[in-house]
Amino acid sequence: MDSLFKIIKPLVFIFFMMGIVSCDNSGNNSDDIFDDNLDEGFIKEVESQTYYLIPSPEGLFSFIKDGDLKYLKDILNPTENIDKYIDTRSKELNFGIYSADLAYVSSFNKYQESVDYLSTVRTLSDEIGISAVFDENLIGRIDNIIDDQDSLLKVTSDSYFSIVRYLESSNRKKSLALIVTGGWIESIYVVTNLIDAYKPGSDAVQLLADQKLVVSNLMSYLDQNKSDDNIQRTINDLKNLQKIYESFEIEKIEPEENNTSDSDKIVVGGSAKIIMTEEQFITLKKEIALIRNKITKNS
Repeated sequence: MDSLFKIIKPLVFIFFMMGIVSCDNSGNNSDDIFDDNLDEGFIKEVESQTYYLIPSPEGLFSFIKDGDLKYLKDILNPTENIDKYIDTRSKELNFGIYSADLAYVSSFNKYQESVDYLSTVRTLSDEIGISAVFDENLIGRIDNIIDDQDSLLKVTSDSYFSIVRYLESSNRKKSLALIVTGGWIESIYVVTNLIDAYKPGSDAVQLLADQKLVVSNLMSYLDQNKSDDNIQRTINDLKNLQKIYESFEIEKIEPEENNTSDSDKIVVGGSAKIIMTEEQFITLKKEIALIRNKITKNS
């Protein structure tokens, strides 16, 4: 219950801040609103839980259901590569990568591939000491999966968040940081490879652009554990990617004025959009491939 509460609180914080940033109907200063409603302890706790602000692989692949995208098995990390991962860092990063691959094949309703990647995830979970996540209830659900997309995705998502909660409750923040990083990297790598041609405004392109905020959260969480050599190596590997995302411009979308039922008031709303040019997309695709392949090859 405590773990769930920690997950919910940052989400409440996000929606609260989105409400302030996108539309302040009352005309109050946003700093005043912030100070009146959130105490310092709450803010610090939210900041310490930044990894919860990093979307799960299943969440990143949700757009697949509504898009006309091809299934590309060759872009995934082959399950037989598992024998290459003999050190803790490579096992934890690739555990995240395989978890993302599992979410991807499940999104395309690939039953046998889902079973294969789930088996690989379970094998690595033994090797990194989190096999307890796969309790009898979860294993029973896995064994009884039928060839149904919703069932595959549900079990995949539940497995991922069970791992997050387990690592959190076990105070294994360093392991969690590497696993979440691996999962995010593979998810972005897969999405970039699903895009045949850059189309400004497409769901996939905008999803990639929106990761600008996620990268900031990810690097912040890694930085909290940078005293660990494995974490510091990972931070170094991601620095060029961080610079690429920092170059993305944020375009303010001018609000429209809407008259309310009260003729004396005008409600003004506004938002912002992160812009990724075609050149930036090409640079991003190359950089994420370099990072990802370095991890999967354990080089």
